[in-house]
Order: sequence, then C-alpha cells, then structure tokens
Amino acid sequence: MVDLSDFNLTGKRALVTGGADGLGRQFTDALLDAGAEVIISSRRIELLNEVVKEISQTHPTKISARQCDVTVQEDVKRLAKEVGDIDILVNSAGLSHRAPWQEEQSEDWRRIMVLNVEAPFWLCQQFLPGMIKNGWGRVINISSIYGVVAGDASRYPGLGVDMPSYFASKHGLIGLTKFLAAQVATTGVTINALCPGSFDSPANRKYFSPGPLLDAVSKATPMGRIGTDRELRTALLFLAAPGSSFITGQSLVVDGGWTIW
Repeated sequence: MVDLSDFNLTGKRALVTGGADGLGRQFTDALLDAGAEVIISSRRIELLNEVVKEISQTHPTKISARQCDVTVQEDVKRLAKEVGDIDILVNSAGLSHRAPWQEEQSEDWRRIMVLNVEAPFWLCQQFLPGMIKNGWGRVINISSIYGVVAGDASRYPGLGVDMPSYFASKHGLIGLTKFLAAQVATTGVTINALCPGSFDSPANRKYFSPGPLLDAVSKATPMGRIGTDRELRTALLFLAAPGSSFITGQSLVVDGGWTIW
C-alpha cells in the first residue's frame, strides 16, 4: 500500500540557494506546496524581498530569505549561524560561462568552479552536522545532464556547447555527491544529484522561444519536447521525500530521454 505521508514535508525546514529565480524558484515553490518551511538565499536582496512578498500571499508563515554570497566561505558560515538546523538543503545556485575551450581564462574557470562545486561543499560542511545529529536529512545538488554526458554542438544550432568550465563543474558536483553520500550513509542523511535536461524557465526563454533552436532541441529529445515545471518539481520532491530514504549517491536524470540517444 502506498503511504502518501512518505511524500509529506510538513514540519521540515529547507534551504534553497539561488531559490529566488530560475529553476531554484521552481524548487522553492515545490517544497512549499509539499508543506516545508523554506529559506531562500541569494546575493540579490531586492530580488529576495520581491519573492518573499509574492510567496507570502499564499504561504505567509513558510517563506523567509537570507542574503548570502555562497562563493564566499565566511558568508556561508554566517548564513549557517543565522539559519540554524535544516532538514533539506538544495544546492541550486549555479552559473555557466561560454568560451571555446582553447580560450577559457583561469579567472572565469575558477569563478564557475567556486560557485558550482566549492559552494555546495562549503554548505554541506555547515549543514550536514546538524542533519547527522538529528538522524534525518536530504541534500539535493542540482547538477545537469552535462554532469553525466559530453555535449553535442549539433543539437544546439546557433548556440553550441562552448562551456568547458560548466561541464567540468557539473561532473565534479556529481563526484562530490557520491563521495559525501558514502561518508554519511549510515546517519539517516541522503545526498543525491538532480540532473535536469532542457526545461522552460524565465532564464531559458530567450533560448527556447519558438524557433530553430527549440525545434532542434525537441527533435533531439526522444519525447520530442522540453520539460515542464511540474515534471522538474516532482523529481525534486521525490529526492526530498521521507520515502526516498534508501536512495543516496545517485544522479536522477530528468531529460525526456536526451541522454539515452
């Protein structure tokens, strides 16, 4: 018999980095709808305030925000002190940088690595001890299909895949996920990676508005389309759910079959 309480997050506290926009905002909404209290963080205080004001209309006691630059280790430590213990950590803050691999500069490479790999590690250092102490926790690292495969430029006409630091960082994040999952496997804490394919979001609409690029991406996907907000939210909630307690160190790919071709 299915026990729907296995998917109920009522009483859980979650922190979503980058939770005010893009895919992070979708994750924030999903956790709130499942009953969790959610703290969102971002460098942009104005955006945080706007999002909290908007969400408070439907979840008045469940949403709060903390400004934090997760690429600064001392700021991460401050955030942890302000937030206290949490049950769910979603490492969603991330960026890409476009440059041919022959021209990639050290400062750009390091900037992407710090945000996409080091920051999630620092956040785990701060918040995992509390989860371990409480005997329950979920860490969900937001990687990408390009954390598990290499890119095919022909699938992105006019755009290409010149993002060496992004590919390397998302592969690195999956490696970190596996390592940490093994370290805490007996504690009641699970650590997994979520690897989205092509999804609609405000940030992606400049790429996925109707036209040749959307047509090419859809054609390269076995399902023949990009993903929906609902489909990504469901995947996140599965990894955050109490019922997923025997799943750790895994990479859940949500891509309409993109990586099976």
